[in-house]
Amino acid sequence: MLLLASNASAESPMPHTSHTTMVIISDHAMADDQWTALVNQLHRSQARLEATVREISGELDVIRGRDVEVGVSVEEFIVVHLVGDCTLLPGSRTIVAGTLGWVKKVDGEIQPFVYVDCARLVEMLRPLALGMSRERRYTVMAEAIATVIAHEWVHIATQRVGHEKFAVMQPQLEVKDLLAGDERMNPQERASRGRKKTPGL
Repeated sequence: MLLLASNASAESPMPHTSHTTMVIISDHAMADDQWTALVNQLHRSQARLEATVREISGELDVIRGRDVEVGVSVEEFIVVHLVGDCTLLPGSRTIVAGTLGWVKKVDGEIQPFVYVDCARLVEMLRPLALGMSRERRYTVMAEAIATVIAHEWVHIATQRVGHEKFAVMQPQLEVKDLLAGDERMNPQERASRGRKKTPGL
C-alpha cells in the first residue's frame, strides 16, 4: 500500500510549490537506461512547463514505485501508472484509437494520479523505430510518455479540465505533438540533415 502525506489543500488548485515528488509505477520492469531516459525527459518537460504554467515550478523528484517509503511526507505528489509494456520496438503503421493518458475527478477535484497507456503509445511510434538503436528508442518513448504526463500534470496542477489548440494541452496528441523534431525523423533523415552545409560555413 502506497502512503504519501501531502500538504496540499483539496479545496483549491495546487499552490505554487517548490518541490514535487513524482512516483512512477509501471506494469513491466524498465531497464536502467530506459528509466534514466524517462527521468531526463520528465525534467525537460517540467522545465518547459515552468515557463507557461504558474502552478508548476521548482524541484521535481522522480522515483520508482518500488523505492517509495511508506509514510514519507512530501510537499506535493503525483503518482503515475504506466499501463502496459513501455518498450518501443519497430512495427508497421496502424490506426490508433483511444486515450493516451487520463486522470480522475472525484467530488469536483482532479486527483494527483495519472494513467498513461504505453501500449497505445508504442502503436503510434513503432513505425518510427525502424533502424533506431535501443538507446534512441528509449529516448523517443521516454519523450512521448513525458509529454502525456505533462498534459495530465497541467490538469492536476491547475484543476482545470479545459484544453488548448496548441502545444502539450491539445485535446488529442499526435506523433508530431509527442516528440521533438529530431525524434520524429528516421535515422536516414537525421544523417542526411547532418550532412547538409550552410553556405559560407
